[in-house]
Amino acid sequence: MATIQATILVLSTNDTFLDRSALFGPRLDTIIVGNLSIPASSRFGCTPVDPPPIDDWIALVERGHCSFAEKVRMMQQSSAKAVVIGDPHFNGWITMYATGETEDIQIPSVYVAQYEFRELQAIGEQPIQLIKNKEIRWSFTDMMVVIVLSPSIMLFIVYFAWKCREYQRRIRDLAPCHVVASLPSYRREKSPMVGEECAICLEQYLENERIRTLPCRHEFHVHCIDIWLTTRKKFVSPTLSSHSRQG
Repeated sequence: MATIQATILVLSTNDTFLDRSALFGPRLDTIIVGNLSIPASSRFGCTPVDPPPIDDWIALVERGHCSFAEKVRMMQQSSAKAVVIGDPHFNGWITMYATGETEDIQIPSVYVAQYEFRELQAIGEQPIQLIKNKEIRWSFTDMMVVIVLSPSIMLFIVYFAWKCREYQRRIRDLAPCHVVASLPSYRREKSPMVGEECAICLEQYLENERIRTLPCRHEFHVHCIDIWLTTRKKFVSPTLSSHSRQG
């Protein structure tokens, strides 16, 4: 597994640009220094051109009109030291490949995306370096760390998802405060009969205490049933209902 780093360096400005090496032709095993130039008579590089009056020129050509391999062959015949290919209209990365035999291609080539290609076009003829592609490789230690940590990470994700579902379920089980507050209640004006008690706190109703009546016609202390419905369940369990009495 490898990742290509920025490999084009403009010597006059120290600007670097990302590129992607072609799957054909030689790899950039060494630093290549040359003068970037756009072929005047063939911006697509599909036909041989007269070399520009500079030493060690590197061709900057536009994608299209012929295959990547054909562009590199034509620029090789034109004495280019390397080829940079890009697309001024499409902002994306292309992996350049070729069908058939490519042993005749002896110079390296790279692809640059829209932004990099336009920037290189704008700077004109400039000395540049094609830097050897750096690769980030997985070491044995890196692989072991990933193998050890992956199950732990997966368990954490599963646990977190479970907690989120539990939280959502708990929220669905609670009654909204405004709904509970709208349930009818009254102030008890008489002493309770024996056995009349709130099934939640198990205390007898007293005079002047506020009692709330549920749609099932069971009654409870206002503060007891409100807390129950808004923090525990939005319904009263059959066990509590069976122990409650009307006032």
